[in-house]
Amino acid sequence: MEEHYIKIWNATYINSNKASHTKQFIPTIHYRLSLSLWPNFTLTQFLTNHGNFRSYLHRMKKTALPTCSCPERAVQTARHLMTECSLFSSNRPAVLQNLPPHLILKHHVHTASVSTFLSNILHSLLGEPEGNQAP
Repeated sequence: MEEHYIKIWNATYINSNKASHTKQFIPTIHYRLSLSLWPNFTLTQFLTNHGNFRSYLHRMKKTALPTCSCPERAVQTARHLMTECSLFSSNRPAVLQNLPPHLILKHHVHTASVSTFLSNILHSLLGEPEGNQAP
């Protein structure tokens, strides 16, 4: 019976037009169940793109533009900040540039370098003076 409900849950998740950002990290429910993942405040924001990211704030009508202040002027999503934004390139762990999101989540998300990097991004977005941040 458990397997039956997991299949239903997986089909609902895959076929939903919601959670597109999360699906980059967690493509299926079966994949999520295979992870030994303990989300925290920071990780949840990066997995869901529901944080102080301009794309999210713009959608909530809290900021005028969804674009990042980096030279690329890309839409500021959690993934952009985590893997591409030049404002954070000097402190970005190499695994965030080289691996697809689902493998980052599976193998590296709880490492000290990645956890500290993500936390520093959030502190920087909030204007808090913590750790190694973008200039």
